[in-house]
Amino acid sequence: MESEFIAIAAAGKEAKWLRNMLFDIKLWPQPMSAIFLYCNSEATMSRAYNNIYNGKSRHISIRHGYIREFITNGVITIIYVKSVNNLANPLTK
Repeated sequence: MESEFIAIAAAGKEAKWLRNMLFDIKLWPQPMSAIFLYCNSEATMSRAYNNIYNGKSRHISIRHGYIREFITNGVITIIYVKSVNNLANPLTK
């Protein structure tokens, strides 16, 4: 679960950067929808949408704060995808 948190936090930072760049270009409408991130871990998703993180590692709790901030600000939305339908899984195993 920790590796998924690190990956979602990094992807969220990239999504925020991309969103800010698109706002500066002014070609897209200003009420931009959230960027979808696909995750195949239900445990990671439940922890990401939970307001309180009870983990023991400080570096994971900091990333949980990033993810919560991105979700509440509407930068990202995490969508569950089954492992069978996940296109990235065959490439990483």
